[in-house]
Amino acid sequence: MDFYLDADDHRRGLARALYEKIRQAIAEGRIRPGDQLPPSRELAKQLAISRFTVTTAYGYLVAEGFLEGASAAGTRVTLPARRGQLRRAAPPAFRGTAPSPPTNEPAAVTPAMQMELGVPDAASFPYTELRTQTWRAMRELRAAGGTQYGDAAGEPSLRAAIATWIHRSRGVRATPDEVVVTAGAQQAFDIVLSALTRPGDTVAVEDPGYPPFRQLAELRGAKVVPVQADDHGLIVESLPPRARLVYVTPSHQFPLGSVLSLVRRRLLLDWAQATGAVILEDDYDSEFRFSDRPLEPMQRLDTGARVIYVGSFSKSLSPSLRTGFVIAPREIVSALAGVRQLLDCHSPALLQRTLARFLDDGSMDRHLRRMRKLYRTRHQFIVDWFAGPGHSLGHLIAIDAGLHLTAELHAPWDEQTLCTRALDAGLRISGLSKFSVESIRPGLSFGYGNTPPEKLEAAFRILRKVTR
Repeated sequence: MDFYLDADDHRRGLARALYEKIRQAIAEGRIRPGDQLPPSRELAKQLAISRFTVTTAYGYLVAEGFLEGASAAGTRVTLPARRGQLRRAAPPAFRGTAPSPPTNEPAAVTPAMQMELGVPDAASFPYTELRTQTWRAMRELRAAGGTQYGDAAGEPSLRAAIATWIHRSRGVRATPDEVVVTAGAQQAFDIVLSALTRPGDTVAVEDPGYPPFRQLAELRGAKVVPVQADDHGLIVESLPPRARLVYVTPSHQFPLGSVLSLVRRRLLLDWAQATGAVILEDDYDSEFRFSDRPLEPMQRLDTGARVIYVGSFSKSLSPSLRTGFVIAPREIVSALAGVRQLLDCHSPALLQRTLARFLDDGSMDRHLRRMRKLYRTRHQFIVDWFAGPGHSLGHLIAIDAGLHLTAELHAPWDEQTLCTRALDAGLRISGLSKFSVESIRPGLSFGYGNTPPEKLEAAFRILRKVTR
């Protein structure tokens, strides 16, 4: 890495100039966490400045938590988690230099722990099994001469594997020609919106609900109408009569966690049949259930071809795979595949064939059994914490499934205040209001999928501390 000092740098002070250049390089990612900076003597020689100037700049960056181990042997950029644990120092006052101009931008805070929603356990990704399947799929592709464009709806082997697996695991009725493979659930939403709605059409969404779908519908020109969701799911009676499409998460409402009751499911199906609307069923987090057997998907209850079912492998395996699927009535599959063709042709054939093998040989089922056991422990920790003594924070809304739990706050706790206090203490949690449009229900959501037990315990120690 090279640093340069010009005439302006000499006029405003070399130590300040070097400090700012290194800090900017870290902020822009040109120097990454763990990278080693040159020893002070070497950098001083390179820039033709005194070693004292270099050690002064390094010293302030160490004090602010950007560097560690400043010495003649060199320094390293700190890891984000380590940086978040360090006390924020006052802005450096370099001797003989003018103060920096004021800025209205808030200082970035990197918390030590982030309880992100919808993120699976990264350490449990089945690398070995998928590597084996990838090599087999690669040999298969080579033997088949697989260097051509594929079917926009997906590789036949993966469409068949998904149809079999989703019926076995969730009871969804599907044949291979009713499956369209997508680049994650978000692309599935996009092709459904593109194929079935036009700018100005009314699209109903849950409130609170999943922001990426709402934002995508708005981007596609839809008139988005928020419909309140409560502890039993979407309130069907509040649906706008002219809605062309309604988006729901019936198995594990995002973010409340509630299940759409059977009564409301039937009401929603009757409403869609009467109005001609389409129900877009996002079976969010359905793989991980810790109490009673889940209700059947709405797709299975549908007798009028009103439901389009969307699933993905982002929570069960990894969001980095960018693989999801749509199960739709046969008469609209060609329209969905046509949109996919225009967007990006199709998903990578090698990845599709790898996943097909992973589903077919039972590897996916074994992986999910391991993950349910892992997540159950983390899930139960949070349930027990809220059931235990020592706090008056609130109560969990639903405790049946998923990779996160949401709590409704009791008075006098304020959502924004708690989120700010926790962030200052090194913990980032999500307030319920960030998922709402019109509904007002103060609460906190805790993602535990990628939070190992030791960090989970530390996170709730922080929470207990800031709520005393």
